[in-house]
Amino acid sequence: MKPMKDTLIFDLHCDTLTYCHKHGLDLVNAQSQLSLDRLPKGYRLCQCMAVFMPDEYRGAQAERFFDQLQAFYLEQTARCRDRVCAVRDTAAIGEALAEKPFALLLTVEGGSALAGKLENVQRLHNLGVKMMTLTWNGENEIAGGAATGLGFKPFGRRVVAEMERLGMVVDVSHLSDKSFWELASFASRPFVASHSNARELCGHRRALTKEMFLEIRDRGGLVGLNYYVGFITKSGESDKMEDLLAHLHYFLELDGEDTVALGSDFDGADMPPYLSGIERVAELRQAVEDAVGAKLADKLFFENARRFFAGNAALEE
Repeated sequence: MKPMKDTLIFDLHCDTLTYCHKHGLDLVNAQSQLSLDRLPKGYRLCQCMAVFMPDEYRGAQAERFFDQLQAFYLEQTARCRDRVCAVRDTAAIGEALAEKPFALLLTVEGGSALAGKLENVQRLHNLGVKMMTLTWNGENEIAGGAATGLGFKPFGRRVVAEMERLGMVVDVSHLSDKSFWELASFASRPFVASHSNARELCGHRRALTKEMFLEIRDRGGLVGLNYYVGFITKSGESDKMEDLLAHLHYFLELDGEDTVALGSDFDGADMPPYLSGIERVAELRQAVEDAVGAKLADKLFFENARRFFAGNAALEE
């Protein structure tokens, strides 16, 4: 592997794949928050690319939608092969980034992609899906999302067991509080909140309570900081980087040095002006480095997520 001097980033969640498909765009375009040509010079990015499943899609419609987006992912990664590596072996992320500036992982946001069929967990795994957010905000065949007071369904428990068997990462962002704690009662593997902030600092139902963060931390999971402006402050507005850094400091005070990562939510939400697109990530990196030092910034921006996914890859062997 060639030595790298570039700054490495690992982002656990964006909706760029779905956004580009919806608007007829390539991954290089003049419109999306995360376009491949907007990455700052001197940076390399491992990006989880989510297939976002609308809550209303069920059954065959959900399967068709996932298949369309998965085919689009393959088409786009082939078209951009000069700068993109579509990663299937998460233990090889470092090697992929040594060769190309982008390493992409296929993920799913919304377990309705399974269409209520347990065998579809294996199918998605075979197609390269590395992580699945179990619900969006509503209810699906697996569990209740953040907009509901519902918990897990029997099918959902079987789904989690199958995901754990296959080494597909369970993502709890968007789960209801009841679903989160029911999952914690039966899950046997670490899980992640790919794009969730601290509820103490922004009281949105999508955010993590202190107890939730500690549960994820103690299991060896990850929490990705979400850049969505509505999840940063209680007012739903933010015009300074310090507002987002407050969530970082809060999690670090909970001994989250090995837990915190990034989960931008690019192209799925409105961003604050200081993080309007991927090109502004260099400013975030500098602000974090100024606050906590380069060594810890390396962990938060890349190493924590790389270590987690490399360890999880061993389950797939």
